[in-house]
Amino acid sequence: MHEPDELLEGSQLFEELPGQVGLVLWQSLRDVTLWASVPDERRDGLFTREAANRRLIELLASGAEPALEVSLTTLAALVGAPAAASPDIISLVCLQVSQWAEARGAMATAMVYAQAAALTCPEEPGPALAAGSLALRWRRSARAETWLRRSIGLARRKHDWGPYSEAYVELGVLYARRGQPGPAHRYYVQGLRAARRHGMIQVRGSALHGMLLLAMESAALDDAERYGRAAMRAYGRGHARLPELVHDMAYLAVRREQYARAIPMLKKLLPTRVEPVERATTLSILSRAAAGVGDRPLYEESWMDAWTLINRRPGHEEKHSRALLELARASTAIGDWPHVEQAVRLATDSMSRHREPIIAAQVEELAAAIRARRVGDY
Repeated sequence: MHEPDELLEGSQLFEELPGQVGLVLWQSLRDVTLWASVPDERRDGLFTREAANRRLIELLASGAEPALEVSLTTLAALVGAPAAASPDIISLVCLQVSQWAEARGAMATAMVYAQAAALTCPEEPGPALAAGSLALRWRRSARAETWLRRSIGLARRKHDWGPYSEAYVELGVLYARRGQPGPAHRYYVQGLRAARRHGMIQVRGSALHGMLLLAMESAALDDAERYGRAAMRAYGRGHARLPELVHDMAYLAVRREQYARAIPMLKKLLPTRVEPVERATTLSILSRAAAGVGDRPLYEESWMDAWTLINRRPGHEEKHSRALLELARASTAIGDWPHVEQAVRLATDSMSRHREPIIAAQVEELAAAIRARRVGDY
């Protein structure tokens, strides 16, 4: 429920959203969590008569955005009539606030409101799943696992197979990120089976997508191709994660040394990859594909574009560890040893801050290969 350094409930909220808006958000959070902790029959008279008016006055003075103001007005109404408030509505509003905060990068705020939504409807698996998924995106591993397992337990009890299968897929993502492919594969399979049994085709696509990535990591490239094609059929056109899947299929083509197949896929995706980490990764893979077909101008152009992005914000190199690894592999393929050393040196410097053990191990493997080559040259 809390970060280790969180001495007061929701205190990190003030760091992310200082000022009057943050204060009103914190007060509203405390209102909801107090209300959720009290049995139904004791909620009448939980707040003073003046509390709702005071909260509305503070909200109007805060200058909150219209969308947030609507949500917080609903939470102020809870203070005015705590016995009549609907848990389902309060939970939904808390999730709306959580989404608002996440869209602005205020992850701690998003997390406490997602948890408030789950506390408001403690027997519903959906809000628990939302809290677990958010913790996973925030890279809070232990908290994500706790909420995801709670969602699975609640969903099983209620025979609510949507959250049940989704939570298993998210657990697969979590264990894959930890570098534990065995448990990750088991969770993906459990999510896939539930999704097939109950006709949830898009959840099935997410499970297959995860299995594609695991198969690539273990070099089971034929299996990866099969999972990827099945995931594409499950997603269908217009799915939000389809471009990400196409990108992973392009990377699979690079892994299979089908460089000519990968290049047009990556070029088509590149204009959509605007976030710096994503764009640097795509450019680095494109550089590797270009090296594979011997297209030196494309290799050099994409290599330098990726390198410029990576170094645009000094001190953030650990976010680009995968791109640096791919740049080193691209330069190795084309025999550009100065650039191999350049990429590996920066990746090694950032490796101590990297949280994904698989990438860290691969960087160390390349660094060892460079050391061995130097000894051989000598």
